[in-house]
Formats: sequence, C-alpha cells, structure tokens
Amino acid sequence: MNTFILSMVTDTKIIYSGQAAYCKLRTLSGSIGFEAFHEPFLGILEDNSIVSYTDTTGRVFSQTLESGIISFKNNECTITFCS
Repeated sequence: MNTFILSMVTDTKIIYSGQAAYCKLRTLSGSIGFEAFHEPFLGILEDNSIVSYTDTTGRVFSQTLESGIISFKNNECTITFCS
C-alpha cells in the first residue's frame, strides 16, 4: 500500500501526524481526495467541513473544522486549521 505523510495542525498543536493511505475533504472549489504521490495542490477548505482520512490499517477517522488551508507536495499533505 502506498502512503503519504499527513499532518493536521493548528497554530498551537498537532492534531494528527503520521502515514495515511487516503484523505478526503471539501475545498471552496469542491470535494477532493488524495492518495500517495498526488500532484501538488494548494487550496482553501470550505468552512465547517469534515476531513476524513484512512490510516495504514484501513481505519477511517474524521475531523470537523471551522476553516483552513491544505497543501500537498512531495508526498506530504498538510492541513492547517484556522479559527
């Protein structure tokens, strides 16, 4: 299984940092999913949306956020939550 590094952070803490197989969320442009080696991407998350991700064991987790930004580059996905 191919994986990528997923980091979900705020300005004061790390919510999650580890390997992921898949991540799905909604940006201002619509829904998008990420797998390993996705093309570079930068976007603004839709307010009050849910980020869902699958870890390397196949378990699915989700996190609700007020707002934020996402960056995917060099097989690393960083989601920064803003409030």
